[in-house]
Amino acid sequence: MTKTAAKAKPALIALTLGLLLSTTSEITVAEAAKIKNGVACKKSGQKTKSGKKNYVCGKNPYVTPTKLTWMLTDCPKANELYVEAKDQYAIFKDILSVSPEGITELGNLQKSMDSLETLMKTQVCKKNK
Repeated sequence: MTKTAAKAKPALIALTLGLLLSTTSEITVAEAAKIKNGVACKKSGQKTKSGKKNYVCGKNPYVTPTKLTWMLTDCPKANELYVEAKDQYAIFKDILSVSPEGITELGNLQKSMDSLETLMKTQVCKKNK
């Protein structure tokens, strides 16, 4: 074995060991960052799947502070439905409140909206779900 080869052998071993450690630590970091509601993400609209759940990156309406976080794909859909229901309620409130049946329907609509909001806060949009 020549002197150059003898000097190159420890350098090759160190390089190989360094690559092995850097690859191993990269996998560990990736595995440690589990995707769930409230975990920070970088690009709005990005989608991923973790286990059986689908997530989207965006601003969760029920997690503060409002920054880009992973949330179940049903969260923004449910929030959109809730906002639309509130808008419709405001429009029909005056029209329906003139009759007893209309008042009953307004009460039912309000209960449905309250149930949807509770579901979003406690299940669909809740942090760490």
